[in-house]
Amino acid sequence: MSVSIDNVNRTCSITQNGETYHSAMMDARITTDPQARMSVLNIDGASAHVTEEQVISLINGGAEDARENLMADDE
Repeated sequence: MSVSIDNVNRTCSITQNGETYHSAMMDARITTDPQARMSVLNIDGASAHVTEEQVISLINGGAEDARENLMADDE
């Protein structure tokens, strides 16, 4: 699985199992995977874990930031 980000054209893509899913950044959504404690890029038909550097690039390109703040509860 791989994620590609094109900041010039403001597009992104996810390649999974030999199939590539494309999206305009403004149609992409960034969420949180609570089990992996990582950010996830969601585009039509696919999702993939992304680094925080990739998240910044995607949000700056117009992706929706729908991440949740996961806080540990020690009590």
